[in-house]
Parts: sequence; C-alpha cells; structure tokens
Amino acid sequence: MLKQISIVAIILFFLTACAQKRDITFSLPYKVVVKTKNLAIADGGFLTKADNYKSLEVFSAGKIVLHVELNKNACINNLCTNRLDFNQRVFGYSYYKSFLDDILDKKEIYDGKNIIKTGDGFKQNIKTKDYDIIYSINKKSLYFKDRKNHVLLKLRRL
Repeated sequence: MLKQISIVAIILFFLTACAQKRDITFSLPYKVVVKTKNLAIADGGFLTKADNYKSLEVFSAGKIVLHVELNKNACINNLCTNRLDFNQRVFGYSYYKSFLDDILDKKEIYDGKNIIKTGDGFKQNIKTKDYDIIYSINKKSLYFKDRKNHVLLKLRRL
C-alpha cells in the first residue's frame, strides 16, 4: 500500500513539475467571431493573458473548438509555428510578428497609422496593395476586418 502511494506521489510530482505555470493577469468571457478563408467560428470563449502569453479559447457545446496560444511562437489547436508563418496560414497575409498580440491587447496596429480617436477607443482604416483593414476598438468590443484577405475577427465582452 505504501509502495503504491509512493508511486502515485512520484507520478503526480513529475506531471505537475513539467506543467508550465502562469500567473494569469487577465481573463474575461467574450462572444467571439472568427472568419477566414479556412475557418468560420462564432461562439463564446475566454481571452486569457499572462506575462508573454495570451490564449483565446472558443467553446461550442462545452468543448473547445478553437484554441489560439501566443507566446514565443503562435499555436492553433496545439499546432505551433513562428508568428509570421502563423499569420500567413491563418489570416492569408503575414502582417508583422506581434500583429495578433496588438489586436488582442486592443493596441494600435501599424504604429497608429490613420488612427482616429473616439470617446472610448479608436478606429483605423489602412489600405495597401496587400490588405484593406478596418480596425475598431472600444471598452467592450474589438472589430478587425481585412477585406482583401477575407478575415473577420470580432470580440464582444459578455
């Protein structure tokens, strides 16, 4: 009996010692809409942030249907790649390395190009030969659309 308890204790120690621990600094529920050429999801989810880490989980019928993790690399449903490759594969254009971080942090993109401040946020309209972006932020929601690359990302706080 003591031997079995010791074995279980050792296994639990190794499992928890290998688990990556994060001090969560932000976690809120959102209504999430994601549409790309390869993906279309609209359900409830959670945006979670920690130091150098972000996670967007979308649930349908209590199961995770989309899990995006951003740290050194970018992962979608546990398939990881570098940030620019992730942007190219998911959004159809590579933008820049911290692009999705800036959006999920509700920061200006492209160094604030064409920014218009609003009462509780801002709007940006940016058009080049590679993208046609409409980006809008306020206290409760985020709206990103790239008409040229057929990308839509909306988060509305629940």
